[in-house]
Amino acid sequence: MKSAPRLKDVAAAAGVSVMTVSLALRNHTSLPLTTRTRVQKVAAKLGYRPDPNISQLMERVRSKKPSLTGTVLAYLTAHEQRHGWKVFPTQRDYRDGAMKRAQELGYQLEEFWLREPNMTEGRLSRILRNRGIEGVIVAPLQSPGELFTRFEWEHFSVVELGYSLRNPILHRCCNQQFQSMMLLLARLIDAGYRRIGLAMGPGQDERANHHWRAAYLATQSLLPKKTTRNLPILFGEDLGWSVDVFAEWFRTTAPDAIVTVGTDVQSWLAELKMKTPEDVALANVDINETMPGVTGINQNALLVGASSVDLLLSLMRTGERGLPTTPRTLMVDGVFVPGRTTRPAPRVKTPRPAAAPVS
Repeated sequence: MKSAPRLKDVAAAAGVSVMTVSLALRNHTSLPLTTRTRVQKVAAKLGYRPDPNISQLMERVRSKKPSLTGTVLAYLTAHEQRHGWKVFPTQRDYRDGAMKRAQELGYQLEEFWLREPNMTEGRLSRILRNRGIEGVIVAPLQSPGELFTRFEWEHFSVVELGYSLRNPILHRCCNQQFQSMMLLLARLIDAGYRRIGLAMGPGQDERANHHWRAAYLATQSLLPKKTTRNLPILFGEDLGWSVDVFAEWFRTTAPDAIVTVGTDVQSWLAELKMKTPEDVALANVDINETMPGVTGINQNALLVGASSVDLLLSLMRTGERGLPTTPRTLMVDGVFVPGRTTRPAPRVKTPRPAAAPVS
C-alpha cells in the first residue's frame, strides 16, 4: 500500500523547507499569501492530512512546558475607560474564564485597549503582528455598535464574546440567551405566576441579539391564553428608563412577576416600597454576586469565556484567518438558580410503587 505523504514529501514537491510547509498549512501570515496558497495546493494534490495524534501531543507539550514568554492571545477591549468592563460582573467572568483556560493550555491572555492615547485600529493591528500574536478575542463593547472596521482582520484568527459588535460579524461565543429566558419563564409558570412582565434597560435586549424579547414572545404565543396574560414589554429605549417610567408601567400592567436584567428594577422596587416576592416576584436572566438571593439564570459566563479560547485555538490550528464567510456561534446553556425573590414551585409528589401482595 502506498504510504501517506509526510511533511517532507510536501516540502520536496513544493521546493521549500519543512518549516515553510508547516507554516503554510497553518496559514501563518509570516509567509506571503502566494507561498501559502501554492504549498496548500501541493499538499492537497498529494493527499496530505495532518496527524491528529501529533497535534494533541504538541498541545500537551505546550501546556506542560510553556516557553518563557508563552504564546500570547490578545484580548481586545474598547470601553471609554481602560478597565470600564470590570464594573460588569458578567464581563469580568468572561475575561477570567478566558484567562484561566488559556493558562491551562500554555497560553497567555493579554489585554489591549483600543482607546489607548494615539491608538488607531491600524496601529493596534501592527502592534499585534509585530508581537507575533495570531489569535484575538474581542470583548463585549460598552454599547452595541460598529467598531474595528479598519482592523487588519486578514492577519488574525478572531472570536467575539457576545453580540454587541454589530459589524463586522465574527465567530462568537455567548450564553444561549433564548434558552435562558425560556427556562426562566417555565420555572415562573411552574411556580404559579401568570402575569409575567418583561422590563429591561436601553440596549440590554439588543446586546442579546433580541433573544430575550424573542423567547418572551414565543412563550406567550405557545402557551394557552388561560395560562398566562400578555403584558406590554418595557424597554428603556422605547418609553424611557427611570423609576417614574417603571412605576407607571407597573401600575398599568400589574404584573405578578417581573423578569429583568441588571439591578435597576431591583433598586426601584425597593424605592417604591415593594417587597419581593410578597408584592411582586422578581427574576433576573443574568444573576451574579451583586444580587444575592435573587431568583434567576446563571449564564455560566466563566465557561463562555473559556469556550472562546477553545474556539479561537481551533481556528488557529486550522489556519482560519480574517473575517469568516460563514460565522459560527458557540452557545453555552444557562442554569436556573432558585432564590428568595420568587415563591418556590409546588412540589410534585412522586407516587409510591404499589406494595407487593402478601402471600
